[in-house]
Amino acid sequence: MELPRWTFEDAYGDFDDARFTDALLNLDEILGEIEELLGSSGGLNLLINAYECGFEEANSLLAFCRCKSSDDTKDERAGATEAKIREKFLRLERIKEIIFEKIDALDPSDTARQTQEFARIKFLYDEHKSSWRAKFDAKERKIYEDTAASSFAPLYGVFRHLNNLIAVQATDKSGVKSVYNLSKCVGVLKGSPDAALRKSVFDGLVEYYDKHASLYADVLNLLQGFRLGEFRAAGTDILTPSLQQNKISEQAVTAMFAALGQRSDRIRECVSLRAKYFPQGKIYACDLLAPSPFASAEEIPYERAIETICEALGEVGEEIPKFIKMMLQRSWIEAQVRENKAGGAFYTRFDKFKQPRVFSSYMDTQAHMIQQAHELGHAWHYWIMRDLPALHTQFPMTLAEAASTFNEAVLRNYLRKNSADKNLLFDILWQELKSAANFMLHIGVRFDFEIAFLKAKQKGAVSTTQIEELVQKAWRGRYGDTTQDTEGFLPYFKLHFYKTDQYIYNYPYTVGYLLSQFLLGEFRRAGDKFIGTYKAFLRECGVMSVEALLQKHFGKDARTLEFWLECVDNALIYADKFKRLEERMKFNKSKDRAE
Repeated sequence: MELPRWTFEDAYGDFDDARFTDALLNLDEILGEIEELLGSSGGLNLLINAYECGFEEANSLLAFCRCKSSDDTKDERAGATEAKIREKFLRLERIKEIIFEKIDALDPSDTARQTQEFARIKFLYDEHKSSWRAKFDAKERKIYEDTAASSFAPLYGVFRHLNNLIAVQATDKSGVKSVYNLSKCVGVLKGSPDAALRKSVFDGLVEYYDKHASLYADVLNLLQGFRLGEFRAAGTDILTPSLQQNKISEQAVTAMFAALGQRSDRIRECVSLRAKYFPQGKIYACDLLAPSPFASAEEIPYERAIETICEALGEVGEEIPKFIKMMLQRSWIEAQVRENKAGGAFYTRFDKFKQPRVFSSYMDTQAHMIQQAHELGHAWHYWIMRDLPALHTQFPMTLAEAASTFNEAVLRNYLRKNSADKNLLFDILWQELKSAANFMLHIGVRFDFEIAFLKAKQKGAVSTTQIEELVQKAWRGRYGDTTQDTEGFLPYFKLHFYKTDQYIYNYPYTVGYLLSQFLLGEFRRAGDKFIGTYKAFLRECGVMSVEALLQKHFGKDARTLEFWLECVDNALIYADKFKRLEERMKFNKSKDRAE
């Protein structure tokens, strides 16, 4: 089976396609219509309808730009076009604020509050009323928005330009030297079986970031300095904006990290249990995502990977494999390996056409099979919401990762159940330990560092020396002495620190991972009855908080330590299974270490 290649012929085609240019004109016409309505004191319902249409069009066009720029990183049209669309999107956001002001002016008994149009945006209006930005008037909001567009948002581009300069010369175990750009470096560190290459790439990155640390520090200081200035003006703390963006309370996040702290020794076992398989029984930062020493070299063709994914997810509900097959039939999946493609994988969707898309580069490994399941989880999440208004399908990161990581958990669970091969079972449990450590330790390091950086920045510019100290403290606070070194270049390497549309973009991944472990436990308990509750939970992810969803659909209180301990303990089951399997395999320290 040839690797799938996505198409946009049932959507916008290309940048010079009439469907795309017509859509741009349509967006302009919608914005013009809204301006006329505002000028003539047009009805609230008409304004809401026009705003929704504009949002749907703009969001779809932005998704298309992302697809095209990822499909060919040298296509310069994508960046230029995206910038123009983002300007229009910003106008829509201002229009939304005007709509909310008109609602504020309504009498509580006004019939305009009883219309379908108002009902569709009520959840957004309620969020607006309690928003940390509520203190700003229209003039102040516009000043910050304009400044953000001209001086804040472009900083992410500066970060990307800096990383595009990376050209690490690394040596593999055969002594072959090659030059690795950023995406190739990431690929090596995320799972190359070649220990010598992993270390060489890691050392090369250390050298590069040491040389350019001051430039990255400048960008970080500018980014967080802008944010802190806005937060001070709004009278809010450093965490609230992120909590509101991710629809979760401080009590829930605090309880989650308390649960991780209470189980820290057992979580660290997810690292130390693997250390014995490396030379001298020690694990370094470059080895944290290394594959199992017993990982099969057998390639997994894409067709077999999809069959396995469908069989696994078919146990949850027969509609999921049907959806995956439809994605393939409609050419909505990109999995080819080509020059000039962006690295990584993602899901997006065209709200206007009710179509999801999945981007990846499939390379015949078990890790890539799991990655396919992950992205297809995102796509199915949207698919079961596609009949809802586009505004209702914008789920936050805390909930976006629930369906994707649940897919991963179900797939690995299926592989364990259906294999008698001890080496394969070892490999799967090894991956479970990697995931557990990544989500419950590494994400914690990122969170602790970012909070510490923000607090330091409140006192003035943060130097590279301070950044190094903050990273070391955050790393040892989470990993303890389980690793021989630290990932000191983390603040410069990880793009999540530089995103301007997401703030404190780390802990939501831990929330999503732990929710997936909870959902897997519920699936085991409920069996065939699970799918109905699961779909109802997913369909409301765009309009309800994490706490409200869990309470409504599962009767759980996410603000309690007990709930998160349940989630963590579900994840730690894999460490216990790993130890039992080691006993059965009679691990020999002198023979079974990774090269």
